[in-house]
Amino acid sequence: MNQDIQKICLKIVDYSNALSSFFLEDFKKLHDNEFSNLSTKQKIILELLRVQNRTVNEISQYFSITASAASQLISKLEKGKYVKREINSENRREIIVQLGEKGIEYNKMVDHNQLYIIDKYYAKLPKEDLEKLLDLHEKLYKIASETHQKD
Repeated sequence: MNQDIQKICLKIVDYSNALSSFFLEDFKKLHDNEFSNLSTKQKIILELLRVQNRTVNEISQYFSITASAASQLISKLEKGKYVKREINSENRREIIVQLGEKGIEYNKMVDHNQLYIIDKYYAKLPKEDLEKLLDLHEKLYKIASETHQKD
């Protein structure tokens, strides 16, 4: 790898990590104690369910764990009313996991925090810079996605 490119990339990674630290600090300040008992995996499950309902098997594959281990994670969330499970009416062997009442509240809190971060940092950039940043992120994501699929 070219030395100049390597130096630039290392600086990008350093800035990215520093920004993540700032954002994490802000999230912790805004984070409601009501959700502080959730583990990282549980938060990821809630994030996955934000986009769409998932089966227990899909969740287990995402974490590379057994369906039984995924079921245990889901059970803890279910007890707290973060998620609910239903048998798939089209395939009775599948269990569909969806957001419960508290899971919806959690995701609303995350939405609020994201808007706070946007307003505090991103919105201070000119629209043209934001469009360039988005374009670069999309390109990097595409490269990462294609590379990941080959692995």
